[in-house]
Amino acid sequence: MPVFLEVRSGPQAGSKTRLDPGCILRVGRTDRADLAFAEDSHMSGLHFSLGWEGADCRISDLNSRNGILVNGQRVTDGVLHDGDSIIAGATTFAIRIEADEPVTVASNAAAFAVPAPATTPQDRLLPLLRRDLQPLFAVLDAARDIRILALLVHHKAECQSLYEGPEGAKLAQVAPYLVKLAPDSQLLDALVKEGWGNSWGVYFTCASDFHEIRRHLRHFLQVKLPDGEQVYFRFYDPRVMRIFLPTCIPEEATQFFGPIKRYVLEGEEPDQLWEFTTIGHGTEKRVLSLAQPATRDAKAMSAKAHTDSAMLIEKPGPEGPR
Repeated sequence: MPVFLEVRSGPQAGSKTRLDPGCILRVGRTDRADLAFAEDSHMSGLHFSLGWEGADCRISDLNSRNGILVNGQRVTDGVLHDGDSIIAGATTFAIRIEADEPVTVASNAAAFAVPAPATTPQDRLLPLLRRDLQPLFAVLDAARDIRILALLVHHKAECQSLYEGPEGAKLAQVAPYLVKLAPDSQLLDALVKEGWGNSWGVYFTCASDFHEIRRHLRHFLQVKLPDGEQVYFRFYDPRVMRIFLPTCIPEEATQFFGPIKRYVLEGEEPDQLWEFTTIGHGTEKRVLSLAQPATRDAKAMSAKAHTDSAMLIEKPGPEGPR
């Protein structure tokens, strides 16, 4: 049964490397690796290895800086099956094993598995986002975790950096990304399970076109201080949003929301969902507890707050906003 490692993203996408029985294939960024990806700056010099013994294909993390994801889950060592996805650095791979019955049986068993009960805030949040909070978008902060870019590449999401031009290209790996999330999006599942509670970004609902939304959001990437100095405004950080939005005066709220209907973000604890809307008199905040199984939709969330104006900002450093 020949085994192949297929590259699914980046300049080498489409290439395949055959694994010989009894041999170890080392993958990394430098020429120390048997299969090198010099263009992937997020990959370690020696990132992971694959071994094929004729029965099992094993993957091992070689003490890489950012780790490896197998089917969206972080692992250090494990057995791979046909079709399994691997993310290392910003590159996505797939395992291809020319097997028949064993792989088919495993696939069918997974298809008929009974879903686990919703036991975490993330489990209870997903149905709410898929059912009640649509059309759904997110602005994700790639500077927070390298896995964000890797997940965007792996799931081939409709997304685009909010930065533009040569400077935007330099900052692509730490930029905020606008992402569209369909109700059946597998990316949404990964973002909630890995990123909720880790300040990966903010969600919002909007009926406008993707490019219209991006043009609107780009107006808020930088703000001018009273002394005329331009500074970055990290509105896509939920820690910033939780302070900024309640302080908006009506004019600021109307301008900031534009075509956006509501913002949805993690609370100070991951078992809270905060929703912000505006109806012409500043912002309205509603809170939903995710600590117990949710039996109400977003309209049942309660608690309000608004005060005067303020902004959390960040001066740009040599590597851009972080």
